[in-house]
Order: sequence, then C-alpha cells, then structure tokens
Amino acid sequence: MRNSIYGALLSGLFSLGIAGSALSCAFHGYTPNPTLVDLLLATEQAIIAEPDPADPSQYKLVEVLMGPEVADIPIPVSAATRKALSARSSARVLLARDGAYGPWMELTVLEHRLQSVLVQVAKRQAALLNGGDKDRLALFAKLLNDPSPDVRRLSLQELDRAPYSTLRNMRLPNIQNLKRDLETRDEDLMPIRILLAGLSQDQSFSRYLSQELETAVQSDTPYMGAYATALIELGGPTAVQTILEHYLSDRAQPLERRIKILEAMSIQHKAAPPKARREIARGVASVLRQSPDLKEPAASLFGLRVR
Repeated sequence: MRNSIYGALLSGLFSLGIAGSALSCAFHGYTPNPTLVDLLLATEQAIIAEPDPADPSQYKLVEVLMGPEVADIPIPVSAATRKALSARSSARVLLARDGAYGPWMELTVLEHRLQSVLVQVAKRQAALLNGGDKDRLALFAKLLNDPSPDVRRLSLQELDRAPYSTLRNMRLPNIQNLKRDLETRDEDLMPIRILLAGLSQDQSFSRYLSQELETAVQSDTPYMGAYATALIELGGPTAVQTILEHYLSDRAQPLERRIKILEAMSIQHKAAPPKARREIARGVASVLRQSPDLKEPAASLFGLRVR
C-alpha cells in the first residue's frame, strides 16, 4: 500500500484523472434538486398557462411549448401558486407532465425574462439533449448577469451541475455583485458562488475565502470543500501549503472533515496548473505517511489502486 499510494502521488498519479466525476454540486453535501432545464428536457409535454378569469381556481392555456395541443388542463391552481401570482400580476405558470404520460405538475411561476429563456430551451430540446452539456452550459454562462433574478438563479443552478474542470475551462463573465450575493448566504447557491469567486481570479476574494474556510471547517459546513477549491484556484501552491498544514495535517480534526479537504485537493489535482498539482501530490503523500486513516479515502479520490 505504501508503494502504490506514495509512488503514484509523486509520479504516475500526476498524469491520471480522478476516479468518478468531480461535480461542483458534490460540495453541497446533498444532491441538489433537478433544475427547470432538467425537467423540460425530460418531459414530452409542457405548456404555459394562467388562471382562468372565469374561474381563478382553474388554468387557461396560453401557449403550448412542447407536445400536442391541450384541450383541458386537469390540475387546479394551487394555493402556493395563487399566492405567488398575487405578487406578480402579469406572471404566468409553467406546467409540464412527468415524462410522457405522467401527471401534470406546476413547475414555476414565470416572469417575462424567465419565460423567454425557457421557451428557447423548449425549442432546442432535441439539440440540447443530443449535444451534451457544452452548449447548455455556454447558454447559461452568458446569462449569469441577466437583469432577471430568476434567470440568474437558474443560470447558477445550471453551472452547479458541471464538473469543476469544465467550469475552469469555460469562458465565464465577471459576475456582477458576487461579493454581495455571497453575503446573502443562500445555501443552495453558496457552493457555485464560492467556486465562481475562485475562478474570477480576483485576489480581493482571497481573505474572504481563507476566513470562511476556517469557519467552515470549525462548523463542519457541507460545502467546506468549495472554499478549499476556490482558495487553491486563487492562491496556487501557497494556498495548497496553507490548507495542508492547517487542515489536512491536523489530526485533531474529525476524519470526515479532513476527507472533504482531501476531496478538494483531488479535484484541484486534476484541474490546477502544474505547480499547484505537484504541490498537492507532494503534500498529500507527506500527510499520508503520518495519517494512515486517510490512505483509503486518498486511494479512492485520487484514482489509486490499494494493495
């Protein structure tokens, strides 16, 4: 085992990929819900509707997005939707069937910009399904600074699906008001916003990320790995050394927390520039000599064979 892990980390591992897919959503600590785009791509029938003026508890068809014409909408307007519509008098509702023949579902209340984006998604359903994630991610990367909060939120959810290495190689805009949005601590969107802070290459985020990583480790925040990944993105080998010394080498920390840090190291070992990758390989190998409890997690995360 010593030879297979240490030798690979210091030599052969440097050219290997990580076992499994390093999704940015892995930093949540749970599996995020499907996005609206996921739901639209999975259905065969979707419509836009609004409450019928003659009977506000029932829907009236506005537009068919996908599938055949709909003569009757067999679900009522829910209480939650009525409440949401009361605050958005001109809004409409996106409805879709679960798959081809399943029940109808209320997916979301639509303001104008979100409706426009989802109409385009519906029109491009076949292309987006057959073209892989590249076009889909590129579409929503361009919408990260959209005037609509709903569109910005959907765009972040879409990027949150992507492997970190893919995010790193994308052409991302300068995210407006990212510091302010991080301070809102919207838990669902914190991981992707943290990663975007690192990918911004804005060094003014370094102090924030360092402080938040310390707090996240102390409180066992599910997305602590996102802070570590983003900090390495900004700080390179120096940040790698800091994280190794302060967190991964700290045997007083519970094993589960150190594994989350190790996961961030493994993700950056695949994605980072050569100097940072070499520092990760050397540093992790050194830590493993003193921490046998990390050997098996390291073997799994770095794609090593344990003998």
